[in-house]
Amino acid sequence: MATIGQLRAALAVLRAEVDDVAHQVSERETSGADSAGVQHAMLAGLLYRLIGADLRRTLTAAPDLASFEHRARAATPSTIAMRDEDLYDQAHFEAYWLTDRIAELHSEAAQAPPLAAAAHTAEATRALLRIQRDLAQGSGAVGHPAWESVLTQLDRARALARAAHAAAETTPQERIVTGPQEHIVTGPQEHIVTGATDAPS
Repeated sequence: MATIGQLRAALAVLRAEVDDVAHQVSERETSGADSAGVQHAMLAGLLYRLIGADLRRTLTAAPDLASFEHRARAATPSTIAMRDEDLYDQAHFEAYWLTDRIAELHSEAAQAPPLAAAAHTAEATRALLRIQRDLAQGSGAVGHPAWESVLTQLDRARALARAAHAAAETTPQERIVTGPQEHIVTGPQEHIVTGATDAPS
């Protein structure tokens, strides 16, 4: 594990706003019993986000699909093996990270059934990864306490997705053709369809 000094050095090179993040953390953390651990998590989390954003920009800036695929193969865990990496623990952590990301988006959206469905799906993914990890370690998945949670989360996600889909199907749409761009107006929001294939994002 990297030291706090190493993390700070890496963040300094990237010119990260460590002080601003530390201020936000200090406003939420009231206990000082684990200050060193909190500081380490804060710095590692900030570095993780910065590097993740850099990778995303590298992939989405690819000039064409073939370049995107080459860049993705050079970076993704399914094609690049790392020694001593715990695949299940890392996948479970990244599912947790995704769940938190969705929760952040959901908190900023007033009515967002698709996000709520995504949150339930992400939680189900975490539970399924726990089940598979236990199975791989020799603990039987039959009767695993997480199964009930998985089924409940998936049922809720399905119901929300069906409701969102039904609402979208009944929303009146008006097509306005304006030269090379075609506008689809759906209530208060306007979506532009150009006819070109969007780059993966």
